[in-house]
Amino acid sequence: MKKKIPLLTLVSLLFLSCKGGVSQSFNCPKIEDFQKTLDTIQKGISLEKIEKSPVAGLCEVIVKVSDTDKALFYTDSKGQFIVSGNIIELSSKKNLTSEKLAFLNKRVLPKETLQELEKVVAFTWGQAPASIYLITDPDCPFCKKAEAILEELVKAGKLSVKVILFPLEPIHPEAKAKSISILCDKKGFEGLKNGYLSKNQCAEGTKKVTDSIQLMQKLGVRGTPTFVFPDGEIKSGVLPAEFILSKLGKPS
Repeated sequence: MKKKIPLLTLVSLLFLSCKGGVSQSFNCPKIEDFQKTLDTIQKGISLEKIEKSPVAGLCEVIVKVSDTDKALFYTDSKGQFIVSGNIIELSSKKNLTSEKLAFLNKRVLPKETLQELEKVVAFTWGQAPASIYLITDPDCPFCKKAEAILEELVKAGKLSVKVILFPLEPIHPEAKAKSISILCDKKGFEGLKNGYLSKNQCAEGTKKVTDSIQLMQKLGVRGTPTFVFPDGEIKSGVLPAEFILSKLGKPS
């Protein structure tokens, strides 16, 4: 299959930083010109910005994946190559690509939204004054890993967890009924941990779970587990205990 421009894929780009920085005397392609070039290969790639990367002669291309997600790759100053991979700064051992992606995709909810979250909290787990929100699904296997990490922190008195139930019905058909059962029968964390399910689908529990689903969809939360920290930052995935504690200003 013929391609309009050559494609270069690298596993990683190793960048050895030098004292005084790297010469940046080059220009990056104009976004409208590079967009036209990409459209000849694959339409639907929405470019947001092109700027110089930490590596001389290499430009960073920021792509809008969705309303909340961004990706990036690299190109040369003439827009002739696509470079996919990570830039590693050897002097600091930092993955500059990962750091930039984390910056681009960082989401912080405003205080008003945090107040909305309070309305859909199913239960609070633990007694510690420092708390976080956990958006979870009773049948999500990755959530179980996150909950196991949090359980140790709760037992140690390092935090409490405000649990929001967000059943992902298309992939977990029993999750909504379980969520409602946990609420109606007041089973709390043990019910969540053990996949509690009963025939009790009370109106109050049904409404709270429905409200929770609607709010998560409004906020663009698409998966579980998802954490919301006191500063409003929202992060998805299984997070290490050290990171969670650092967000609360606590030693690990």
